[in-house]
Amino acid sequence: MIILVADDERWIRKGIIKMIDQSRLEGETQILEADTVEGALALFSEHRPQIVISDVKFPTEDGCTLCERIYAIEKRTRIIMISGYDEFEYVKRALSYRAVDYLLKPVDKQVLNNTIHKCVEELSAEWHNTSERYRESADRGLPSSEGSRAEGGRTDGARSVDIQDVIRDIEDTVRKNCSEKYTLSGLALKYHLSEAYLSTVFKKTNGLSLTAFIMQVKVERAKELMMTTQGKIWDIAAQVGYPDQHYFTKVFKKVTGESPTEYKTKLNRELYGEEHV
Repeated sequence: MIILVADDERWIRKGIIKMIDQSRLEGETQILEADTVEGALALFSEHRPQIVISDVKFPTEDGCTLCERIYAIEKRTRIIMISGYDEFEYVKRALSYRAVDYLLKPVDKQVLNNTIHKCVEELSAEWHNTSERYRESADRGLPSSEGSRAEGGRTDGARSVDIQDVIRDIEDTVRKNCSEKYTLSGLALKYHLSEAYLSTVFKKTNGLSLTAFIMQVKVERAKELMMTTQGKIWDIAAQVGYPDQHYFTKVFKKVTGESPTEYKTKLNRELYGEEHV
């Protein structure tokens, strides 16, 4: 699950992020933040978050414009508008572009999380219906009724490609080229699948989200490099696709429970009786 929080006031953004109860969200949750409409759109185009929480007023544009532009890209995205402006025109514009709700500041934590939970339930229902349609179509040897590109079916000529072949191809590609940057949106586009469908099937097949699988592969490769080379942490991080050593450390610790430095120190001690890194 990816959530984008957009507000030009940093303290408001941070406050909203802090209020989000991630324990109510299944699987791994990534929260992005933007302080402008253009910044939010750039993040949306790259990551395709399923839920957007946006202020209605920005210095040069407004959240309703953001809502409209997101809706033009992806109609299934759930949008929650937040504002201190209790004006009917804003409410009407926001709701006309699939805004799930319009919350007034100061935002109540329980109301916010209930609204997010409502979004998740709606998205889950859509993903389930998509999977059912695709499975029924696959059983008949036909592309899905709403089009193979939109709903997860890929065709070569008139023949449907098995989704499990796609999953295996993704796994092999990530393992062979783990230094590359992979995103759900990029892989979904490559295989002509909907992001929701790919995400759902991948996790069902592997027991891990696509993001978690990619992180695990990169960390395992980093551990191999630590064992077989004398490369520095920053160099190994770059070799597995993390040019930002700080972010690499965060990912490594999330996967292994220890930092790269701690792991390499322990490894050197076990292999050479040394504690240098």
